[in-house]
Amino acid sequence: MGAHALLSPSAAHRWLNCPAAPHLEADIVDEGSSFAAEGTLAHAYCALKLKEFLHQPTDGEQDEIKTLDSEYHSGEMDEYTDTYKTIVLEKYNTARVTTSDALLLVETRLSFGAYVPEAFGTGDAVIIADDLMEIIDFKYGKGVRVSAVNNPQMMIYALGAYLKFGDDFNIKRVRMTIVQPRIDNLSEYELNVDELMKWAEYDLKPKAALAYTGNGKQNPGDWCRFCKVKNCCRTLAKRCIDTAGKYKDPQKLSPSELAKDVLPMVDTVKTWLAGIEDYALQQALSGVELPGYKVVAGRSIRKIVDQDGAAVALNQAGFKTTQIYKPQELRTITDLEKLVGKKQFAAICGDFIEKPDGKPTLVPESDKRQAINPAVDDFKGIDL
Repeated sequence: MGAHALLSPSAAHRWLNCPAAPHLEADIVDEGSSFAAEGTLAHAYCALKLKEFLHQPTDGEQDEIKTLDSEYHSGEMDEYTDTYKTIVLEKYNTARVTTSDALLLVETRLSFGAYVPEAFGTGDAVIIADDLMEIIDFKYGKGVRVSAVNNPQMMIYALGAYLKFGDDFNIKRVRMTIVQPRIDNLSEYELNVDELMKWAEYDLKPKAALAYTGNGKQNPGDWCRFCKVKNCCRTLAKRCIDTAGKYKDPQKLSPSELAKDVLPMVDTVKTWLAGIEDYALQQALSGVELPGYKVVAGRSIRKIVDQDGAAVALNQAGFKTTQIYKPQELRTITDLEKLVGKKQFAAICGDFIEKPDGKPTLVPESDKRQAINPAVDDFKGIDL
């Protein structure tokens, strides 16, 4: 594992809004996860495919693939990393039309120390050309849709690339692209270099200095979602509790109070509650006494540890094989898509799939999905 900067670009959304976070998280070990390992393998395939196209060495990528491939590789991963490669090469070929010596840099190290103390990062793909520079970031996760619009991680990468190559090319604009193929998300955001440098000087630099020194205040919000100390953050707990206790009328919330004060806090409160129970359990298991609470054995489910042995015993007792085994069952759509790849599965089985309307969901007006009118939809198919 390589070194990690205190102010990581991937956590910029958090420390720009809560400058106390980096020092609060500094002593907490990142234990990793299967999702992170799967993402690492997918990134290795992305880099491998681009480097092979560019006839560059791929020893590092081959090593990562050898370590993780047997456990995390799938047909789905091949399809999605091919999608990424296609998008990057299309952008690269477009750049070469206007700039014959345009550069495509894969997994290139970028430094931002002049604006973010001791910070560095790795750009998945950077295309350097006259007029337009492109920063392309691959996201393999599918839990959270990531937007490139005003994305501080992407803007920091763009800053690092401009600082490194701005003197060699006449760069006037930067375009930041997030490729998140598992949920069909291709998000782009563009701004001119003057706007980028103004943001870096007057917004990024002072906030990064505050976060680096550890003098910033805790400030909870939706950026707490991936914070390592969210479960024991007193300021977050106070904010969540105060949301429910601020109203003088004990009877009912008005629609305006619901929309203005409560709904914007829903995700933050969920983030806090989702982790607080697990945190308390881990404290109790480590010997910390929580007055009024105790640790007990939870409900467990019996399981057959030797299925073949159980089947033979039941056969010998006179029960038929058809009685003791379930009928053959088709795997879920998600499992089958992972097996063969989403596009290939759609081509093979598309005629046998239907997607019913989703459950009505309340979202902010900024959401791009079209609004529905439940009252009108209730009368669909009825002649009035």
